[in-house]
Amino acid sequence: EKRREKLQHLVLWRKLNDGQLYQVTVKDVEELFAIFDVEGFGEISLEELMEIKKVKGLVLSAEDVQALGRDADKDGSGLVSVNELYKALTQGEVAYNLIKKSINEESFISQMGDGECLIDDLIEFMRHEYETNSDLWSLPQTLLLFAVFQYCSASHVPMRFGWETARNYAARGTAGFYRLEWIFDNMSLFDYLKTSFLDQHVEQDLDLYTPGRYFGRSQIVGGMRFRRSYTEPQNCSVSQAMQRVYYPFPLRGLKCYKLGAEQFEDRYLLYHERRSWLTAQLDEMSREYWLDDNTTELSIDSVLMNPNTGTYTFEQLEVRFETNGFLRHIQYAETFLVEPYKEWTDGIGDVIFIVVLMRIMYGELKELLPALSTGLDGIANYLAFWNMVDWLVIIWGLLCAGLWLITCMQIGSLIPVLAELPLQSLDDAVYANRSYLHPWEVEAVLPRNELTAQLGSMFNAVEAAAIWHQSVRVVCVTYLFVLMMKFFKSFKANALLNVVISTLAGSVKDVSHFAIVFLTIFLCYAWGAHVFFGWSIEGASSVLGSVFWRWSSGVGMGDMEDLSTTGRAIGYIYTLSYEFLVLNLLLGILFGLIFEAYGRTKQKAGNAESLIMQVRKSVAETRKKKDFLDEYYMICELEDDQPAHPGEIVTVRTLCEAFRKDGFTKENAEYIITQVRAREFSKVSEVEVRLVDALKLVALMRTASLRAILRTEAILNQRKAESQRPQELRFRCIMAGYDPDEPEEMKEFIHASQMEELDDDQPMLPNVPVPAQVHAPQESKVSVNSRTFSADVPASKEVNEQERAAQEEATLKVQQLLLKAATLSNTARSLQSQQDKSVLAVQKELEAHTVQSVELTEDVSKLDREMRGLCAKAQEGSFHLEERFRSTDLKSLQELPDRVARLADLAKASRRSVEHGKPGFGSDPLKRLEGRLGVLSQHCRTFQSQAEAQQDLTALLRRLVTELNKVSPRGIGFDEGI
Repeated sequence: EKRREKLQHLVLWRKLNDGQLYQVTVKDVEELFAIFDVEGFGEISLEELMEIKKVKGLVLSAEDVQALGRDADKDGSGLVSVNELYKALTQGEVAYNLIKKSINEESFISQMGDGECLIDDLIEFMRHEYETNSDLWSLPQTLLLFAVFQYCSASHVPMRFGWETARNYAARGTAGFYRLEWIFDNMSLFDYLKTSFLDQHVEQDLDLYTPGRYFGRSQIVGGMRFRRSYTEPQNCSVSQAMQRVYYPFPLRGLKCYKLGAEQFEDRYLLYHERRSWLTAQLDEMSREYWLDDNTTELSIDSVLMNPNTGTYTFEQLEVRFETNGFLRHIQYAETFLVEPYKEWTDGIGDVIFIVVLMRIMYGELKELLPALSTGLDGIANYLAFWNMVDWLVIIWGLLCAGLWLITCMQIGSLIPVLAELPLQSLDDAVYANRSYLHPWEVEAVLPRNELTAQLGSMFNAVEAAAIWHQSVRVVCVTYLFVLMMKFFKSFKANALLNVVISTLAGSVKDVSHFAIVFLTIFLCYAWGAHVFFGWSIEGASSVLGSVFWRWSSGVGMGDMEDLSTTGRAIGYIYTLSYEFLVLNLLLGILFGLIFEAYGRTKQKAGNAESLIMQVRKSVAETRKKKDFLDEYYMICELEDDQPAHPGEIVTVRTLCEAFRKDGFTKENAEYIITQVRAREFSKVSEVEVRLVDALKLVALMRTASLRAILRTEAILNQRKAESQRPQELRFRCIMAGYDPDEPEEMKEFIHASQMEELDDDQPMLPNVPVPAQVHAPQESKVSVNSRTFSADVPASKEVNEQERAAQEEATLKVQQLLLKAATLSNTARSLQSQQDKSVLAVQKELEAHTVQSVELTEDVSKLDREMRGLCAKAQEGSFHLEERFRSTDLKSLQELPDRVARLADLAKASRRSVEHGKPGFGSDPLKRLEGRLGVLSQHCRTFQSQAEAQQDLTALLRRLVTELNKVSPRGIGFDEGI
């Protein structure tokens, strides 16, 4: 206990906690040794050194103490000397870590006690923890839902059989006697129907084909339906010029077609009837102008059934009669199963799909109901984007299941409709006659109107089932993209999986601005293609079509054959500029923006946990929290209008009291607060001190030091001049022959100095008018002199005109002298008053200078002491730096990173060889070796930067000593103190 008490109060800990490594001395380390080394051996063991972990309030962590032991025990003897520990404290990894900690950002959580956190941090942690775990465990759920949905789609939608049937239908249209591409008006349409269409659908060689067989295995049900859609002609107005050209017969009236509501009319061709009769029916349609100007569309439908694949196919050739008089054909075929659930095992996938959907709904309801109970704030917090994605997955999945149920019901209704058709009787009649039937022979089996009515019901039912089946396919395709959003939500749980989503989100701003430029250029090219190539290329013939065509394909040489020389030149320039500007330049910029965002996201993710490691960690935490209170319930209670914990500071006791009624345990509270504090501490980002940053820091410190020195010099010069002013005045007084200690002589000296300044600097005084009281005595004096002069000399004989003039001139001069004397008298009086004021001012100034001199002396003494202390610290720091580099070879130090890199390569190669030679052996020691090599390389770079800054520090200290010697008032030599 005594040793622990002594260990707690060492001065060394205060210096380390304050980050003042330059003040750590050998004496401080010796005091630490004196506690453990009682016998005086000069060494202590690593176990004794590790006891400093027990010091309360020490800034060193357990890892720092371990690193201190490693740096002190370089030889691996297990014993540490004073010098080894001193070097480890001032030059090792601990010193580097303490420097980093001193410049790192300090979080608010570090200012709080153990077992305490903020309520906002608690809520943020619990929400993050809940969302992360929810997203993580939704990943296998989403994978299962996706796999089951794909299985159900593939098993219930026979896409392969549908593709083969549709391909066979198009094959005869493109390779038959008369091709579909040749249809352009009514005559060409009927030519196609009488040749290629009948050849494809009616094979009447009984020796080769069963009646109604279609491409080998498929069977035509009943025949073909020809449905004509038409409108009634409408009266319309046309300009006079067009009437004279287009309507030259006014009596027939002006009629506009394909306007108004559509109607339809059906006709049927039975495959049991003779080919000649079928051709005659088509000729009759052509002669009677059945497809007149009122026709908007002709739909040729047929129903196929294939027992080998168990499918129905609704086949349709749709010919649209456009208002411009041209025809456009569209081929369509929808294949669906006759019995979707032929075996009971066919429904297992559907059941699993519904169960997974219900499980997702159950999880969402568990979140929604507590949110509803907390009011509008809870609802607003719940209605987040990813929760809406979950509900979209549920609703859209139920929509797919509902549409599929309706489709199955529609398919099931086809069986009684098909059973009513007399197909077996008609086939028996064909085989009995050994030839196909005439119309009256068909009538003998069943009246034609009844047969066509049954065929109409059958076609309508099959068409309805095909429409519902097509709707299921469309909804299922959309649902795959909804599941993709569900996957994105699950990927948020892991930083490595979330890289793609974060990249897309991080590049939205750049890509959106890029899209403005890209669309401007691309649309100009697309609409330019519409104007220039629209007459020869079908894809570019419409405005919207030109946009898609420009993106999906390009202009070929065949598209320019019909152009003129100028047109070809424009076409070449158009194609080459598009290739360079859009495909190469703009798309390259787009890829660059996305890759830049990917790089930022990847760097931000750092060395994140893998998915497997995260799952293992989550499983372990789930087991630990199995008896804890539900996190989402706690979040709702804490975010309620009347929160369960209203205080800002959360402790274990207050958290237990807040949820006492819910059976909240102390272990639960301790776990949550510990996790919150760990998360907040992990947010504190460490500053990576690179060589460039260190050089910048040294340059800034040097600039600031030089600026401080210049300012100090200016202040010292000013204060020195002010302190020397009274001495200079005293010196001038002595040099002028006056005694500065006598006040009267000092006044006389000041008066004389002022007079000199007046003579040197002031101009001659102007003439001053003499006052009236001065003129009277002057005039009397002149008159007396005049009378005396006149008495001696007789006026009548001696005075003449010249003498009178001279006398008047003399009198005038005397008057001028009197005026000047009066002016001088006034000036003397004013100077006397100014002298008295100046003497008083100088006395006050002398007193002020005396006070300032005393203060200056005190300031200089204080500055002297401070500068001595700073210089002592600087000298001590430089001594430590010199001691660090005394035994260091800088040339070898510069070569050390390359040697370390080679050593790391050898370690990696050794690691691979060890792992390949004996699996599971030796991975951890190699990792630790690589880590120590990285730390050593970082220390080398730090020492190298300090070595480069040593010369600047030495020059700065020398200059500082020189300046201090200059301004020292007592001639103190700072070299001695330093």
